[in-house]
Amino acid sequence: MNATFFTTLSTQEFQELIESSVRNAVHLKPPRPNDEDDTLLDTKEAAELIKYEVTSVYGLVKRKKIPFCKVEGKLLFSRKKLLAWIGSGQQAVAQ
Repeated sequence: MNATFFTTLSTQEFQELIESSVRNAVHLKPPRPNDEDDTLLDTKEAAELIKYEVTSVYGLVKRKKIPFCKVEGKLLFSRKKLLAWIGSGQQAVAQ
């Protein structure tokens, strides 16, 4: 059963309520998948994972420099393979 109630808020109280709600919504992030999980990512998700611009990901795909597959015209990326690709390019930093 849903309960309905009414209250009176000042303009300032209403504004603070809205701002607080928006701040809470923006700060909530979906849980990150475990590095062992292998999920398929679209181009935007892949770009976010490897911290590249989407256009850069398309360029890497065009030059076949990044692991991907194409299913019915849609680019898909294995999360595990992308992380391995990033890991394989790591260089030792001289100190």
